[in-house]
Amino acid sequence: MPPKRGFVPEDLWRLRMVSDPRLSPDGSSVAFVVATSDQETDKPATTIWVTPADGSSPARPFTTGPEDNSPRWSPDGRWLAFVAERGHGPQLHVASLDGGEARTLTSAAHGVSQPVWAPNGERIAYVARTGEWKKPEDRSAVERSAPRVVTGLYYRFDGIGWFDDRRGHIFVAGLTGGDPKQVTDGDWDDADPAWSPDGRRLAFVSDRSPTRFDEVHRDVWVVTVGARSRPQRLTRGRGTAAAPLWSPDGTTIAYVGHEHGEGDSAANIHLLVVSTQVPQAPRSLSAGLDRSVWGLLRPPGPTHAWIEDGAAVLLTAAERGTLAVYRSALDDPRPTPVLAGDRQITALHTSDATLAFTSQWASVPPEVYCAALDGTDERRISDVNAELRAVRWAPVRRTSHHAGDGRRIESFVIYPPGHSKGRPAPTVLEIHGGPHGWHPQVTMLGLYQSLAAAGYVVVLPNPRGSHGYGEEFAGACVGDWGGADYEDLMGAVDHLVSTGVADPERLYVAGYSYGGFMTSWTVGHTDRFAAACVSAAVTDLLSMWGTTDIPNFAEYELGGLPWERPNVYAKDSPVTYLSDVTTPVQLFHWEGDLRCPIGQTEEFFQGLRKLGCEVVMVRYPGGFHIVRSPSQMVDYVARHLDWFNRH
Repeated sequence: MPPKRGFVPEDLWRLRMVSDPRLSPDGSSVAFVVATSDQETDKPATTIWVTPADGSSPARPFTTGPEDNSPRWSPDGRWLAFVAERGHGPQLHVASLDGGEARTLTSAAHGVSQPVWAPNGERIAYVARTGEWKKPEDRSAVERSAPRVVTGLYYRFDGIGWFDDRRGHIFVAGLTGGDPKQVTDGDWDDADPAWSPDGRRLAFVSDRSPTRFDEVHRDVWVVTVGARSRPQRLTRGRGTAAAPLWSPDGTTIAYVGHEHGEGDSAANIHLLVVSTQVPQAPRSLSAGLDRSVWGLLRPPGPTHAWIEDGAAVLLTAAERGTLAVYRSALDDPRPTPVLAGDRQITALHTSDATLAFTSQWASVPPEVYCAALDGTDERRISDVNAELRAVRWAPVRRTSHHAGDGRRIESFVIYPPGHSKGRPAPTVLEIHGGPHGWHPQVTMLGLYQSLAAAGYVVVLPNPRGSHGYGEEFAGACVGDWGGADYEDLMGAVDHLVSTGVADPERLYVAGYSYGGFMTSWTVGHTDRFAAACVSAAVTDLLSMWGTTDIPNFAEYELGGLPWERPNVYAKDSPVTYLSDVTTPVQLFHWEGDLRCPIGQTEEFFQGLRKLGCEVVMVRYPGGFHIVRSPSQMVDYVARHLDWFNRH
């Protein structure tokens, strides 16, 4: 066999992502979504694949794409429903497992999403947007020039764009035809429908509060289908909720959420349960973990499931850089690990006695796996990334150091192939976003592996503020951006220098979002790095507060509003220290970013340019803070390599 080669930026075109695994009712097959990068359209192309759960034969494509998603098995396992774009917007389709053409069940003007079968297999609930709306190309010149009238703080959202007058509501379509029936309505959005076991009711989440245009408080609601009854709210309007799931006996709903303030992003997200029978406060099945549960913000598939006839649940939670699966009992919630190890399990689904899940790591590309419900008999059942077998994946290892206050700070270190102890190597400090995210960020797998293949050690620290180490640790950077969290990062570098891993004369720093904030902060407070790459950064906290799509976030993180704490907003802004920057800086930003608007990068670029510093600004058209095209990502990684190589 020819020797394996290192990862290169162009391998991102070949990397396939997997999501939304769904087991058939008898547990014999798994349907899942595969996303590939289409060079012709420069977009991800998605198709649905099906494979035996025992791995006895290779996975095969079930649909042709290019925009297919949300596979859902009928209760009898004879049909697979899915959402697909076939020229008339994303519509609901149903295909027989025996073969033949798929039937289209909907013709919604604005498309559909989130399908879910009724228990009797005769109906499918889904979400569709209602209201008048025209595509930009169908509008007259006068309509295109019309103003947007904004009356609330939430009028756009990153990854979605500007809100319009359409609202998402729940509909039900019959398998045998007929017009779909609208179940919910009103000047709000309803999402995440879930049928009760008896097929009479639907649970969903919605923010119907009077303050919904200024803050987010999604609740769990239940409505009887086909009756003239009003929806009943089960939760208390104190936090937010997602992904409700009925217990097998219909008496309880499990959901992902919290009951703390909207801006309190350091607090743990929980797997909560609430009674459908009597009014009572929700209670947590995950509190004993002191970890944040995964799945609040549109994960790539389900992240919790009822097992043991409703006596327990499986849930996914952040655990020291990983995403692990835990079991927690309804009557005695003491979470215990089921699937752990150095990997991130991003979605799971159960049926019969089988658990299907998607897993990935910074040195292992995404695939689909199956196991028994207790985590035994694990097996990989997909091989969608077989094309990357020629790549020699750089290994990832853990290390740690103690901060000045005694806290243990953990880092993940990716070593270049052939690295030997005692030979200091050029080292890149990569800083994660959030600040309450965590490393490894597998969405940046291509960047990590490309740097390692080029000979760089890549250090991925989880400083205070990171989730996965307990709620107190996650909140330890609140009100102190650029303080002890910065010292934690420098300590991670010092540790690698002292152990002979990192060359102190060849240090580099990079980061995205809050990682971009911290990178721009770093170059204003030390000259020890030879070059920096700052991406989608926050550089001016005052202008960030006034222009971001999440205005309540900064108020919490900085301990108040700008007019309440003007000195803090100035003191903690990297632009305040522009005159101290001597490090060559390459800035990246997507022009469509609504979370950290591009003005943040423009301010930093303009200041450095006026000061005569070495600086380059790379602007990508379109995109969002969390969305970019495949070609842009390839370019982004290549420019990191070039910048560090030249310095």
